[in-house]
Amino acid sequence: MSLFPRIGTATVVRALLASAFGLTVVGALAAVRPDLMLVEHVRFEGAEQASWAELRHLSDIRNGDRIWEIDADRIARNVERHPWVRRATVRRSFPDTVVVRLEEHRPVALLHYDTLYYVGADGSVFLPADTSDLDYPSLTGITPDLEGQHPALPRLVVRDALALIDALDTRGLVQRDRVHEVQFVASRGFTVRAGNARILFGLSNTEEQLDRLALLLQQGRVDLSRPLHVDLGPKSVAIVRPLDPAAEG
Repeated sequence: MSLFPRIGTATVVRALLASAFGLTVVGALAAVRPDLMLVEHVRFEGAEQASWAELRHLSDIRNGDRIWEIDADRIARNVERHPWVRRATVRRSFPDTVVVRLEEHRPVALLHYDTLYYVGADGSVFLPADTSDLDYPSLTGITPDLEGQHPALPRLVVRDALALIDALDTRGLVQRDRVHEVQFVASRGFTVRAGNARILFGLSNTEEQLDRLALLLQQGRVDLSRPLHVDLGPKSVAIVRPLDPAAEG
């Protein structure tokens, strides 16, 4: 059985006639008034961080280009070279406008590497951070040495760190805006620093560790507003001990 619905003959004929009519109109306009079929305007939608001038330059669209000869895929690829642009789509708006719709990256964390980088919600590391906009959780412990030894590992670590922040927030355990650092250590796992508390998650069975933390909070056995170290790494138990705020710096 075909996966695609059958299209009636009449539908096909109407589609072909509409297409032919459209091409005829375009051809007639080009023959009678070729100036109406040239690109005069380029409109960028969804741009907040990327400037119009930067995007216009990258798009490489020239006033006077024939609008029906515009290569939408090439323009989209060009615009996606901008570090803030995650995805771009391009369409023609006859008679004289090209519309470029953008989806920009949204920073959700800072990666401490050789310098500070913005990390997007999809785990992409896309741009050195602006020192005036640093109010995001920090991801630490991912070094050039680690990448040299295990090239695929940093991407996985970033992904898992973001997933851990999301899980803590969505389950109501630690609000996202209270997390100021997630530190990765290959031999131990992830340490989440939230206020004065440190919560250590081992490298496996993250859901079980989250359940254990939820139970501790429900039973009132831990108060994450206090300086505590909560080690969830051991199987089936948690180790909780107080921290010396002065020693923590």
